[in-house]
Amino acid sequence: MEKQEVIEAIHTLRRYSTETNRIEAKSALLGFPKKCYDTFSSFSNKYGGMIIFGIREENNFSTEGVYNIKDLQKQITALCTDAMEPSLRCDILPLEFENKKILAVKIDELNSAMKPCYYKPKGLKKGSYTREGDRDEPMTDYEIYAIQSYNDHIVEDKRPNRSATLEDLNTEQLNSYIQRIKNEKPNFSKNSFEKCLKLSGITDTTDSTILPTLAGTLIFGEYPQAFYPQLFVACTVIPGIDIGEVSELGERFLDNKRVEGTIEEMLEETMNFLRRNMKTRVIINSNGKRINKTEYPLKALREAVANALIHRDYSKQTENAYISVYMYADRIEILNPGALFGTNKLEKLGTATVMEARNPNIVRILEEKGAVIENRHSGIPTMKREMRKYGLPDPEFYEERGSFKVVFRNTSLEEEGGQVEQQMKHNFQQSGQVEQQMEQNFQQTGQVEQQMEQNFQQTGQVEQQMEQNSQQTGQVEQQMEHNFQQTGQVEQQIEQNFQQSGQVEQQMEQNFQQSEQVEQQNSTKKLQNTVLKYCATPKNIKEISQYLNITSRQYLSTYIINPLIKEKKLVYAIEESIHSRNQKYISNKGINLQNRKNISEYKNMILKFCSSPKSFKEICQHLKIYSRKYISSNIIKPLIKEGKLTYTNPEKIQVKNQKYITVQKD
Repeated sequence: MEKQEVIEAIHTLRRYSTETNRIEAKSALLGFPKKCYDTFSSFSNKYGGMIIFGIREENNFSTEGVYNIKDLQKQITALCTDAMEPSLRCDILPLEFENKKILAVKIDELNSAMKPCYYKPKGLKKGSYTREGDRDEPMTDYEIYAIQSYNDHIVEDKRPNRSATLEDLNTEQLNSYIQRIKNEKPNFSKNSFEKCLKLSGITDTTDSTILPTLAGTLIFGEYPQAFYPQLFVACTVIPGIDIGEVSELGERFLDNKRVEGTIEEMLEETMNFLRRNMKTRVIINSNGKRINKTEYPLKALREAVANALIHRDYSKQTENAYISVYMYADRIEILNPGALFGTNKLEKLGTATVMEARNPNIVRILEEKGAVIENRHSGIPTMKREMRKYGLPDPEFYEERGSFKVVFRNTSLEEEGGQVEQQMKHNFQQSGQVEQQMEQNFQQTGQVEQQMEQNFQQTGQVEQQMEQNSQQTGQVEQQMEHNFQQTGQVEQQIEQNFQQSGQVEQQMEQNFQQSEQVEQQNSTKKLQNTVLKYCATPKNIKEISQYLNITSRQYLSTYIINPLIKEKKLVYAIEESIHSRNQKYISNKGINLQNRKNISEYKNMILKFCSSPKSFKEICQHLKIYSRKYISSNIIKPLIKEGKLTYTNPEKIQVKNQKYITVQKD
């Protein structure tokens, strides 16, 4: 550690007015700080870092100096050697800064096998710390267990499932897998079927009983969630960019699904969910073919979901935690339980560095099956490559306390409609190259004619003959000029033909797009008409969705319900609170004023019906009118003003269980 390194660290503290995950300031003017063991522990457990004694945080990291350099070094050495487990070997540097004496201590991150470092007097559980931003936080039980299980070489995916038997595994898939391994590994084929299962990590023997392992259950189980109910994928579509935002219809989630099954089944079902809720564009590729382009590259998302399922922490500490997939308007987040395993680091992801596998049996079995894993360590490079192909930012990776998150951001896709025009331009360029070749051929013809002229000149004929030849040559040149003119006309005609061809292609493309738009409009119109008929009586959004067999509520809201409401063909049953969770919709045909009885008839019906107390809902159902606003404004309130109808609870007319009763005449 050099003096300049310490000075730069102090400047960093002052520039940002805060400590960092690798720099800590400690006041030591009045003596050795009572509590600094937590920082020594956290730096040695995560990243490493520097502690600068003699800098006061409360006054924008001003220099105040230390009480005694010699004693301070002695106290630090005693703390690191006697009070920390394992003992720490730190780099200590006393120096003078701004005319005052300070002391810097540099702590290196410990090797994984030596972690966690803890303060002996408080013990392992209470004395172990980790660094989070500018704070020293006590390690959780899970964080301590994750380190210890790594050091003790505990393989979680080989843990026996004591609640299951071999009958809970898919026999057909097991036979297919074992047969495939026997074909690929001759020595393996010498063993019995039961031993092959054990050697593959699919089963284990406990007290002479053969039990499926966690890996065997998750890959070959008939229904793994019967034994591990929380090992599933929770997929959710959020209407905005933050959890808690609601759609125009008041929905917090546009779609959500609990995905269960084996690892392979959960992967496929999660991808189906993402594909179903993703925007898709139709574009023209460089070959002029129409192709579908999804909002995000599916290959990248598949790799991320597969990584979450394969590399999540399956220990008992996280057995009740599930994988979360959130689709926001501007991004997709995939969150799985468990921080990076062992010596794996964020900065090493996607590099040539060999990464350690948390679940080696799951990885190997899926590799041998060839269904989920194709090439080991190729997942993150594939994600980055596919996102770049789409013109999107690289995926972002975050290691949080006890979890790992991947974020795919969706910037605006570049307009690709001009590719047809570019392709046509390319065709014209090729046409121009043909014309240039024709021009070169004509030039070569002229060169031959010139060579012939030279030969005639070299024959030694008389001047008269030469004159005649010259005249003839002139005629030939005139003829060639005429030919070139005709060639130019042909070239112009070719150019016109190409232009006309391009115009025809553009017109065909426009016609095709218009045809698609008309077809889509007709399809939407049919769905709207179906909704109007179905909503002759009030229906909620869930009932409409199920009736139309449309799972995307965003599509249903945007293209069907909202347009009908704007056209006043569909109305809210609860008009005073359109975002009510109990909101229903009714078509105007169901409340057509022209088909109603006159107001006086409805009033008489209500007065007879309310001879005994009736609720507003009961009145609506009796009259078969579902517009609360219409009934309230045109019938109920006028009757109350006329003194013919009254509230059962007149002191609190807005009470939820309010009812109405006819006023009896004396």
